[in-house]
Amino acid sequence: MGKRLKKFVEPKVPEFIVLNEYCQVFCGCKGGYPAFSDNIEDAKPLVRDSQVRTIQQGTSFKLEKEYL
Repeated sequence: MGKRLKKFVEPKVPEFIVLNEYCQVFCGCKGGYPAFSDNIEDAKPLVRDSQVRTIQQGTSFKLEKEYL
């Protein structure tokens, strides 16, 4: 009998969205600067803290992460 290989299941990385101090969600970059929207449907899910640091460099808003 052949050996059975165990399937490696990669753990899912928790996604989060970024909100500014006015409860607007980060929705991407426009003109090289972070853009925010009042519509939560526009939120861009992120997975790395380095992405938040990059967004923070382009804005003076206080930012907060909310996990999905």
